[in-house]
Amino acid sequence: MMGKISNVVLVLVYYSILTPSRSNGYPLSTQNRWIIDESTKQRSKLVCGNWAGHLEPMLPEGLNKKPLKDLVSQLVNQRFNCVRLTYAIYMWTRYENNVVEDTLRDLRIHKEVVKGISKSNPSLLKMTHIQVFDSLVKELGDQNVMVLLDNHVSKAKWCCNDDDGNGFFYDKYFDPLEWMQGLSLVGKHYAGNSVVVAMSLRNELHGPRQNKGDWYHYMSEGAKTIHKANPQVLVVVSGLNYDTEFQFLKRKPLKLNIGKKLVYETHLYSWSGVGILNLKETWTMQPLNKICANSLEALDNQVGFLRSGSDAAPLIFSEFGFDESGSNEEDNNFLTCLQTYLVGNDLDWGLWAFQGSYYLRDDKAQVDENFGLMDSSWTHLRYPNFNEKFQLLIRKNQDPTSKVSNNESILYYPLSGQCVKVNGRNELEVSSCETKDRWIHDGDGGNINLVKTNKCLTSNGEGFPVTLSNDCKSKNSSWIFVSPSKLHLATTNIQSDGEYLCLQKDSNSPTILTSKCICIEDDDDSTCLNNPQSQWFQLVPTNNNVQPSTQAMFSQPKMRDRNIKISSYASKLCKSQSLVRKFSQTVGLIVFFFTLLF
Repeated sequence: MMGKISNVVLVLVYYSILTPSRSNGYPLSTQNRWIIDESTKQRSKLVCGNWAGHLEPMLPEGLNKKPLKDLVSQLVNQRFNCVRLTYAIYMWTRYENNVVEDTLRDLRIHKEVVKGISKSNPSLLKMTHIQVFDSLVKELGDQNVMVLLDNHVSKAKWCCNDDDGNGFFYDKYFDPLEWMQGLSLVGKHYAGNSVVVAMSLRNELHGPRQNKGDWYHYMSEGAKTIHKANPQVLVVVSGLNYDTEFQFLKRKPLKLNIGKKLVYETHLYSWSGVGILNLKETWTMQPLNKICANSLEALDNQVGFLRSGSDAAPLIFSEFGFDESGSNEEDNNFLTCLQTYLVGNDLDWGLWAFQGSYYLRDDKAQVDENFGLMDSSWTHLRYPNFNEKFQLLIRKNQDPTSKVSNNESILYYPLSGQCVKVNGRNELEVSSCETKDRWIHDGDGGNINLVKTNKCLTSNGEGFPVTLSNDCKSKNSSWIFVSPSKLHLATTNIQSDGEYLCLQKDSNSPTILTSKCICIEDDDDSTCLNNPQSQWFQLVPTNNNVQPSTQAMFSQPKMRDRNIKISSYASKLCKSQSLVRKFSQTVGLIVFFFTLLF
């Protein structure tokens, strides 16, 4: 009897070893405006890279450049914990059995692309498209990355323009019944797969057929379809006009019976229109303080309100991006403005895009992606300053379960992405956001005090470094936000009555000075075209008392801890885990055969 029990125990050990380890970090749900890990009840902040798989080849991009494992490792190295993986409905409803090799041949894909896949990922060529997606989802899970499956289009192609046939219900390629069939197939296929935490209904609804009646009807039907097929995933709902408009929900909220699974998404680029505001050229033509203020006000009116009120829900900024060559002035100015919104509201987000190139885009082979995180070789970052620029966006600054006071702030410098700290000379400078310095502002006209001290920021006159002092009753220790953007922190110039001096980073060092304020007038004077972003500073609320260096490792469900660790160790960790997995499998087989013998 004891022998049989031993055999049973050994067999159980074998299966436990071979079964992939998963934490209880899934599924996710919502709590007012936050996304919550159901097992820990802690906030889970989604930091996503968009990975395109919806174009004609119906393949995740980059498989011709590097092995799948290495591609995912590169994403992990940059501290993303999520992939917004795009797909076409037709892949599931019409081409589910098509083999990748045959599709590439039919598309006459450039032989160098096929040769690259043959070299880097040869086994994938004989798979169906769905099997390739499964392989990517598995690898993402193995490296602790969550997946948001995004229905980008119906017919596989580049998105988007108003006459592309994919824009709105009943367009040429957008049959609502086939769309819901596809959502159901995807939902059922990944039901029970802990890596897939969310599914979107449709990317960027657009075109002349748009109307609110169909939006309410089909968004409701699509959400119910996904929830029925896979009740564990978050259901992500997009708005009208390329996912920039939700203001109609102020009058008539979307009522869905899907439990705590409803999430909204929005998109914005430098050329996007927010409402009737056309932003295409204004990021260089108008005073930036005014255009940034107007843009963010419109954004709140069109979309931002979804995070508050009785129907509050999470909002994912699931697509934004910029020319990562760094040479586009409009994009650079836009990004710095948008960063203040994302950081100030501590939003979940998705950067467009991870991919550095496309197999085929608009009938052109091997097309470079200027908005890609990776360069065209998929080896280097296209934007070398990415880690510094995005460091505070990646952080979880607001925790709804925290018992820490909500009146502390990080003093943020969005132009570089750095944060303010006090150096050894008692002067202010910008540095890594690993800094422990936290601040409390008494309100406009009040002091900015270093937390747990009686010291405050003090101006020493135009052109001199700002210091931390005990002189907190003088006029030059009182600070007010000025300018339409509310991003200029100013104090009175003690050498000139009525004039303000603003915080400004020195152009040749990390030191913060006070200088004459740039373009702070709240009027229609369009003659002030100087770039004021060197003077933009923001007090970012935080109630997270864990410092960034350690907090990042614990801000997500346990399963996904490794993707936040220091990038220089990430690839080594991936290799180590693979070795451990292989060793475990070998031990498991030995145990299994041992049970058969005895």
